Amino acid sequence: MGANASGKEEMLEKIINNGPVIAFIWKAENTSEEKWPVEYVSDNVHLLGYTVEDFTSGNLLYADIIHPDDLPDVEMELSEIVRRGGTVFIKEYRIMTKSGEERWVKEHTFIQRDHEGTVTHYEGTIFDITEQKNKEISLEEALRKQKSLENAINNSSIMVFLWRAEEFLPTEYASTNVLNLGYSAEDFVQGRISYNDLIHPDDYELVRDTLAEKCEDGTDYYTQEYRVISKDGKILWVSQGTYIERAKDGNVTHLHAIVQDITEKKEKEITLKAALERQSELLDRKQALETIINHSPVIAFVWKAGPDDEMELWPVEFVSENITYFGYSVDDFLSGNILYGNIIHPDDLLDVQTELSDICKEGGKTFIKEYRITTKSGEDRWVEEKTFIQRNDEGSVTHYLGIIQDITERKEVKT
Repeated sequence: MGANASGKEEMLEKIINNGPVIAFIWKAENTSEEKWPVEYVSDNVHLLGYTVEDFTSGNLLYADIIHPDDLPDVEMELSEIVRRGGTVFIKEYRIMTKSGEERWVKEHTFIQRDHEGTVTHYEGTIFDITEQKNKEISLEEALRKQKSLENAINNSSIMVFLWRAEEFLPTEYASTNVLNLGYSAEDFVQGRISYNDLIHPDDYELVRDTLAEKCEDGTDYYTQEYRVISKDGKILWVSQGTYIERAKDGNVTHLHAIVQDITEKKEKEITLKAALERQSELLDRKQALETIINHSPVIAFVWKAGPDDEMELWPVEFVSENITYFGYSVDDFLSGNILYGNIIHPDDLLDVQTELSDICKEGGKTFIKEYRITTKSGEDRWVEEKTFIQRNDEGSVTHYLGIIQDITERKEVKT
């Protein structure tokens, strides 16, 4: 009977020593920080680079090979199970091989007590689960990154879709923030709404034809801007980047789409384009008007209003090119070398200043007067000025927009 039992033990030990499971018997120290001296370890501890003697000699305690970052947790959990009278301890943690490599193990241990209930030994096994654990860690990391990416997407203006390349583009995935369109991700995935239904009718054919063209010519990725209509009827501009997924035979299987709301940007572009077009029209009109004026006897001026007194001389901000009629150049005035008051006849200047000042103080809008100016060659000419008085929001005069016309011949006939 004894011999038969001994044979079974030898057989069991042989199986263990040639398997991946390493058996231990640790002596309990019943302290808050046990280090678990080893009374027995199976020969296959060499899988970790150690010998049986490394442990049974007492030179190496089991706690010495547990990863320092995991040791406090192992100590605490085992202590708690012992305190509660538990009989089994199961835990995953890292150990250090003799070569310094980190390996994940799973420990299954039976807690042995004497008649008084005091723990005397721990009889257990450890099993290398490094490969499995690394896969779990990689999966957890991938899931964490996916979650982070989804959070980033869902808190941005970018919506993500995965469509099957079939009629009506059935949706396999939609990011949560498709709520920006007034629909839930489930509305798309369960087919309650098709993304095609949201595309603006005026843009639908272009979007459809572009997709067909890109699928046909082998394009992998393209972008396109178009309008969609949200559930509440709001028209949104979007920019869609589409990755076309193909099978090995080249047939399109899926469409990965990143749809970004660019409404604000697009509206600014449209507003700017319209403004530029209006500006261009105004410029064309201005140039046409200048051409007309420059070929007429009427000379146009824009004068800057000076201080609110009767002695201003009116700096010139604009004068038509036909000022050459009086011998002056445009630059004579725009450079500031000549003020308009400088060419008004000295005997008429005070009268012009006084009348214009009175009209401005009374809130008048127009100023019409006949007076003399002196040409660059020193000749006196009679002119008639017709001017519109321009004010700001506070009512202060800022500019005078006017024209002068040579009336010398008419004046001389009257004389």
